[in-house]
Amino acid sequence: MQNLFKSLNIKTEVHQNLTFSQIWGQAAKFCYDDEFSDASMSIFVLMAHGSNDGELFTADGRLVKTEDIIDLFGESPNLKGKPKWFLFLVRPMKLRFTKQV
Repeated sequence: MQNLFKSLNIKTEVHQNLTFSQIWGQAAKFCYDDEFSDASMSIFVLMAHGSNDGELFTADGRLVKTEDIIDLFGESPNLKGKPKWFLFLVRPMKLRFTKQV
């Protein structure tokens, strides 16, 4: 995916295995850092394990709600009136409970 975006001349940053606070820090940086104020659009991709309810697990086991991230981008003055694409690629977790005998 990174190569695709780069081939389209879209500035790309990749971060892996982020904790809850790191995900929010990177999202806030993108929304409020003047470095991105001249962007004509935004694409935010988040790949993680999660639920079918729009929740993603972070590296430290906490949950991030996709709707909260979308709300953050909607509040950004740097991105106001600009197209915003969100790709949340979620692999649902199957929780298994075992009974100790």
